[in-house]
Amino acid sequence: MKLIVTFCSLFIISVINGQNDFKIITSVVDSYPMESPATGEILFSSNRTGIYQIYKSNNEGDNIIPLTNSQGGNYTPVWSPDGSRIVFASERDNDSEIYIMNADGGNQVRLTNILGDDSHPKFSPDGRRIIFNSPRSTPDLSIAWVLQYHEIYTMDLDGGNLKQHTSFKSIATYPSYSPDGNKILFRLAEKEKALNWSLKPSDYNSEVYLMNVDGSDLRNLSNSDAFDGWPFWHPSSKKIFFTSNRGGVPNKGQLYSINLKNSNLEKISENQNSFIQASFSRDGKYIFAQRNYETDEYEYGQIIKIEYQYIR
Repeated sequence: MKLIVTFCSLFIISVINGQNDFKIITSVVDSYPMESPATGEILFSSNRTGIYQIYKSNNEGDNIIPLTNSQGGNYTPVWSPDGSRIVFASERDNDSEIYIMNADGGNQVRLTNILGDDSHPKFSPDGRRIIFNSPRSTPDLSIAWVLQYHEIYTMDLDGGNLKQHTSFKSIATYPSYSPDGNKILFRLAEKEKALNWSLKPSDYNSEVYLMNVDGSDLRNLSNSDAFDGWPFWHPSSKKIFFTSNRGGVPNKGQLYSINLKNSNLEKISENQNSFIQASFSRDGKYIFAQRNYETDEYEYGQIIKIEYQYIR
């Protein structure tokens, strides 16, 4: 197994003296990259205009085309299995709702219409359902986000036939189907003393979980008191990957893999920055991720392409 960074987008620094001090003069965050299964184009969200919009580029990051242009932010875009449509979350109507659009940005349709943070949508492997997280079962949505019941749901492509898959009464987010469609991978933050992304004490422990589509056989895969999140699948369904700051550096996470057959945990990246919000290429040879640099004061992120050799 190897990870090789093969390209990244441009960022700018300004040296403010002759030593090692520098000042960040841009704060662009390019995030949530995903390769089209049909064309190889890269889909991502970026705040380069001041508001998060959705863009696509060719496979090397050139020929960037905006797909949204709304006053509210647009986030977490995901291709359909055939590459013809895109599902995403948008705050254009104040709170976060799920939308769907064509691959060229046309025909943008709102699928959810309820108060609360409906977010992190993804398609099922057959392209017929959308999985997402929502706090809609919370009795009082005026309470703080962290106290709401963020559960996992699926719906048809027109927003109908809604089904609730979890009842944790906690924070279950970032769900995705396994490539074979049999399991659901997600992040669950339950009320338990742990450490947050900044490695400060937290009342919630963010872990990576796996379950069958019907909710049975629930498994905690990450098992640490650090922040474990942004889980994603290898195309074979045999391994899952996630980001963790268990290395002990605040605001910095590296990529880890778990073999689902023997539960073997392996650290697969080491970098001065973080690798977050990652996904595999359609052929399983590359990982696309946000290379993130973050402090308590500022953040920037670049889309990178990483070569990955999968060892069975």
